[in-house]
Amino acid sequence: MNLGKEDEYREFKESLGQLDKGLKSITAMLNKHNEATVYFGVDDNGDICGLMIGKNTLRDIRNRIRDKIEPRVYPKIEACKEQGKSYIKVSAAGSDIPYSFDGRYYIRVVSADEQADNTILRKMLASSDADIISQKAAPEQKLKFRSLFALLTAKGYHPNTSEDFLGNFGLLNKKGKYNLNAYLLADHNETRITVVQFDGTDKTVMSSRTEYGGKCLLASIEEVMLYFSALNVTKVDVTQTKRQETSLVDYPSFREAWINACLHNDWNNGIPPSIHVFDDRMEIISYGGLPYSLSLEGFYQGTSVPVNRNLLRIFIAAGLAEQSGHGVPTIVSRYGKDAFSFADGMLVVTIPFAFERDDVRLRKRISLSKNGLSDNQRLVYEILQKDGSLNLQEAADRCGLSLSGVKKICRVLQELGLLKRRGSRRNGYWMAE
Repeated sequence: MNLGKEDEYREFKESLGQLDKGLKSITAMLNKHNEATVYFGVDDNGDICGLMIGKNTLRDIRNRIRDKIEPRVYPKIEACKEQGKSYIKVSAAGSDIPYSFDGRYYIRVVSADEQADNTILRKMLASSDADIISQKAAPEQKLKFRSLFALLTAKGYHPNTSEDFLGNFGLLNKKGKYNLNAYLLADHNETRITVVQFDGTDKTVMSSRTEYGGKCLLASIEEVMLYFSALNVTKVDVTQTKRQETSLVDYPSFREAWINACLHNDWNNGIPPSIHVFDDRMEIISYGGLPYSLSLEGFYQGTSVPVNRNLLRIFIAAGLAEQSGHGVPTIVSRYGKDAFSFADGMLVVTIPFAFERDDVRLRKRISLSKNGLSDNQRLVYEILQKDGSLNLQEAADRCGLSLSGVKKICRVLQELGLLKRRGSRRNGYWMAE
């Protein structure tokens, strides 16, 4: 049987006596194309000549790779057999270039391995995936990945906790320890994504703060998207000849902005992305700014320069992202370039609301109603706001007013929407807006 010809992705070696030369070829191919395959027991013409495979042969190859290739790779090593002849296939993938064999760097040229000069090394370093987050050890090493594995299984993968799988998905650093990517994707962590809602158009009054986190980042991202999917109400206009429906925001634009914020955030600084919701808009905030090599014009055109390629690989596998670069153009086409702002190491995507939300309109109406209350009405309102369990006689005693007067005031407050009665007259309570 013939396996074809040697090329920039494939190398043949007749025996394991050429193991080191084969491993040198792996680094050369990884440096050129981020993938490599070397066959042992196959001659230069691609014909299987066969070799002896002992009990520890595959383990010895793996150990040699661990000792000689930097940064660490996690190869797939297979014992194969065709027409009674045994051979070994070693395949590897990785983008953490440049890779070295025994301290030297090589580049694949057609079917030969040439030592890389300084110019080529500089180019490799400029395009490498040697990001800090992939090498920084996680603060916790006893990690479990049930949520992540469930998501990947649903997409047709077969995840496991083997060193090969975790390494190929970029969850281990060069020392074989769980890295920050692994920590973000673990079932339990201390990463907290926040959604903060403010009353008005600035940050003077915060009305609510919700945290999503402490779990697999992908699960937290999905929870936030579900929250905003429910918030994204549709306004229907039937006064025109044709029914018109308008959503509060363009959901595809929000989804792209949110996933990009989580994917391209500088997780190394420990500050997670967040969303701020105002009366008239939402702001999606991530940290780290633009990648060093990406121009502003390239950013708007959708040029994809991931700051964390290993995390991108997970996002793509889970179906949350694709490396098509259409996210930013999607937002620009709907909201324009002004939707993006860059300052103090932050990237903020501002999505304006298409109309005033019902809760905002209600709050404004209640505020106007409160401003028009008489002194007695305000007194009753404040008493019941502090203690809604009071009956009307108790409220009248505290206010120094008559029972009939308090009853009339409560009716007015209810008509204005400032006061609500929950439950029965005997066992209910008052709710002040």
